[in-house]
Amino acid sequence: MKEDFVVEEINSAELKKIEFNILCDIADFCHQNNIRYYLCGGTLLGCIRHHGFIPWDDDIDIIMPRPDYTRFHLLYNQRQSNYRVHSLLTDSKWYSTFAEVEDIRTIKVYRGFRKRSLGISIDIFPIDGSPNGSKKRKWFWYTNNILTRIATLSRQKFILSRHFEDQKNKKKLRVLIRSIIKFIAIPFSWLFIPLNLNQVVTKRAMKYDVDSSEFIGVSTFPHYGYAECIHGAPFLKSKWRVFEGKYFCTPDNCHEYLSHLYGNYLEVPPIPNRKSHHDFLAYWKD
Repeated sequence: MKEDFVVEEINSAELKKIEFNILCDIADFCHQNNIRYYLCGGTLLGCIRHHGFIPWDDDIDIIMPRPDYTRFHLLYNQRQSNYRVHSLLTDSKWYSTFAEVEDIRTIKVYRGFRKRSLGISIDIFPIDGSPNGSKKRKWFWYTNNILTRIATLSRQKFILSRHFEDQKNKKKLRVLIRSIIKFIAIPFSWLFIPLNLNQVVTKRAMKYDVDSSEFIGVSTFPHYGYAECIHGAPFLKSKWRVFEGKYFCTPDNCHEYLSHLYGNYLEVPPIPNRKSHHDFLAYWKD
C-alpha cells in the first residue's frame, strides 16, 4: 500500500501489543464505570490454555451483556484518547452487528472486504437473551445466523477462497467449489443491502433480556451457530483469570461455552492447523 499517511508496516508482535493495550484500556474503563465484560472466543481459549494469546493467532474478542454494551458506547468516546469505539450505536450504516474499538493511530487494509477503513482493533460482541422453548429458540438462532451471513457476504468482494488452504484432502476441489459458491452468493447478497439486515438482527435479539433469560449468547453474530447458545446464569458470573500477565474478567464456568465451540479445547491442534486467519496488513499513520 502506497499512500502518504502510511509510514511503517506493523509486524505481528507489534500487532499483538497494540491489541493488548486496547484490551487493557477497555478493561480499566469498564472497572472504573462498573461495566461488565468477559474475554470470549479464541481469546478466552488462549487465556485458559496458554494464559495469553494463542501463539499462532493475534486477535482479541470480548463480550458484554447488552445493557453494559449500550452503556459502554455512551461513555467510552467521551474521553480524549487514542482509542475509539464504532458500532451501529455510533453509526447507523456501520458494517456489522458488533463493535470494534480501534487505535486511531493505525490503519488496516483488508484483502477481502469492500469500502472498509479502520485502525487495528478488537471486537466487542453484545450478549442477548433467547426465547423460551427449545424449538422456538433454535429457530430464532438459525434465522439470525442466516441473516447475519447474508449481511456479511454483502460487504465482501470476490476473491478466491482460502478457507481450505491448510487442509490436505481434496484441497483444490474444495477451494474451487467454495469460490464458485461465493461468486454466486456475494452478488445475490447485495440485493439485501437496502434492508439493513444488521439492524434487523439486532432488533430481533434485543427483544430478549440477557439477565432474565435461561439461555443467552451472541445471537447477532453466531459464528459457531447454535453452539453459542448457553445457560445464562453460570456464564454471567465472572472470574478473574490471567491473560498475558494481567488479570481480566472471564466467565466463571467457561467449560460449557468452550466445549460447545471447540470440543476438547485443552487439546492443542496439530501443526498444520496452527494458522492465523486474519486477512489484512496493518500500518502506522503519519
